[in-house]
Amino acid sequence: MATAFLWGYYGFDNFGDELMFKACVNLLKELGFGTIYTPLPKGKKSMGITSVDRYSLKILSLLKKSQVSIAGGGGLFQDVTSFRSLLYYYSLSKASLLMNKPLIFFGNSVGPLRRRLSKKLVWDVFKDKRTVFIARDPASYRYVRMVGGNAMLGTDPAIIHLMESDMERNTEKKAVFFLKSPMDVSYILKSLKDQGINDFVISTAFPGDHSYLPPLRNGENLLEEIVSSSIVITERFHPALVAAYFEVPFIIVDCQKARRFFTRYTKEDHFFSKRDPLEISLKVPVVLKKELKLKEKMKNDAIEMKEMLKGVLKGW
Repeated sequence: MATAFLWGYYGFDNFGDELMFKACVNLLKELGFGTIYTPLPKGKKSMGITSVDRYSLKILSLLKKSQVSIAGGGGLFQDVTSFRSLLYYYSLSKASLLMNKPLIFFGNSVGPLRRRLSKKLVWDVFKDKRTVFIARDPASYRYVRMVGGNAMLGTDPAIIHLMESDMERNTEKKAVFFLKSPMDVSYILKSLKDQGINDFVISTAFPGDHSYLPPLRNGENLLEEIVSSSIVITERFHPALVAAYFEVPFIIVDCQKARRFFTRYTKEDHFFSKRDPLEISLKVPVVLKKELKLKEKMKNDAIEMKEMLKGVLKGW
């Protein structure tokens, strides 16, 4: 029975990371991995797999039992939000290589890396011939290739989970917001009302996101809210990805990782905005008329990435 050690920023109620986690677990099971070990926050369990405390030394024994080490999506190698986090993921990578385990990054991004030490640590991992980096976006793919790493261009693993869902777009006259912090949305609401949209929802994709902003009402099921909306206005990446997959118009506000991802899908600037309510309000009517038709392209990219992983695993 094949065994995999799967790791990422899992178990912290981050909308995007949990989508990627579900996608990776189901894909590994599909590929014949009967046992999957995953580091999670202490006491957390999920999807019937074997979990271990993120900071337990037991991680090393479980990694030793595994045939492969897989980083399942996300921007794990960056030092903007936390250098300590980068050190943690570097340690998992280095432990995998020291135990002679194939190390696969499956739909990840790289950067920003602001410290010289961060770059040296990341290069140390990518230059190892046992490391394969399947990039989420073209910029990360080029970066890993530039430093001499083995890189392929994939996509975001969350798409695999969306492909497996039976959800269909069911448009309501509703706008859904994902905001990291408070914003004066009066101009935006006026613009939405001029387009016949009068139901306004605020949802959170990450603990700590802004969740109370009258007259916006609180959203419940994030996926259902997005899929049934007329437009999504978000400072978070994965709500935009879900919207794009279900071909819901969206505006991405000050999110560099989203810009990097969507460069392969559109050159139009209407879908991106500064954190300026007036600019967002002016883009609303434009975006509602220029929705992207991306579902088939995103599905094909995800299917191709699954084949990449199969090919890499067969090579070992």
